[in-house]
Amino acid sequence: MGNVSVGLGAIQNAQAVCSGAIQDLNTASQKLNNRYREAGQRWRDNKYAQLGGIINDCSRALKSPIEELFDCMNKLKEIEKVLLEYESVNL
Repeated sequence: MGNVSVGLGAIQNAQAVCSGAIQDLNTASQKLNNRYREAGQRWRDNKYAQLGGIINDCSRALKSPIEELFDCMNKLKEIEKVLLEYESVNL
């Protein structure tokens, strides 16, 4: 088995990327829904209702990777903890 070197900074950067992606996905979904509601103030017909279904599908699709990103963040936190323990013992 080969040697693997992982720096604490890389783990923390990966956590920040996951966190940023979660925020971006949530923001995109919220903006999409807000724009749809705003359009509903001026436009309420059959096409608006059809668009609502599409908006719901898009919102679900935007949010679908969030659970996986949270799982990834939890695994990265575990790796960070182990790495910190290792560094404290091997200093």
